[in-house]
Amino acid sequence: MKKTIFLACLFVLSLQLTAQTRIGFKTGLALASVSTNDADLKSEKAMLPGFQIGFLVDQKISDKITLQTQLLYLQKGTAIEHEGHKDKVRFGSLDIPVQLLYHTKNGIFIGGGPNFGYNLSAKSIHENETEDISFGKDAGEVKRVDLGLNVQAGISLKSGVVIGVSVLRGLTNLQNISGFEWRNNVVGINLAYFLSNASKKK
Repeated sequence: MKKTIFLACLFVLSLQLTAQTRIGFKTGLALASVSTNDADLKSEKAMLPGFQIGFLVDQKISDKITLQTQLLYLQKGTAIEHEGHKDKVRFGSLDIPVQLLYHTKNGIFIGGGPNFGYNLSAKSIHENETEDISFGKDAGEVKRVDLGLNVQAGISLKSGVVIGVSVLRGLTNLQNISGFEWRNNVVGINLAYFLSNASKKK
């Protein structure tokens, strides 16, 4: 199943490949958090550091606009601080952000768009003991599909190096319990490198 999903994502990204396209690799820090209506969780939650890694395809639409599609492995979730220790809920997700980016002549860019996420794993970590969280539609299980909105800004250097910051806001309530909301959010500090500058701005 996971292999099929990965190959499907590669096919989607390959549809963008033209002579006006750059292909690159991306990695960085992922600072995960959640939006919730649970009072106890709201008071105890903390950012959960993780990582992201993947590649991106940047297609030139005009001198200042590009359409960028990414394929990322992204860690999400939250830390829960209570009783003198920190528990964790960790998601491992395959994400496809699709964004329109506006570029200035000095390399600064800003933009955003939808994010399509698919949770590959979910774990609860309590005092170094790890327990898998099941996926499904029943209470106590969580949803696999995780939709959101992503915005990013940064600077693209002539060398092909890109330094950026991204903010992912989850739209999908992953919980199946009535009245309980859980949406995954991520602040990313990103470093990317493009293999080609075919669509370099003038």
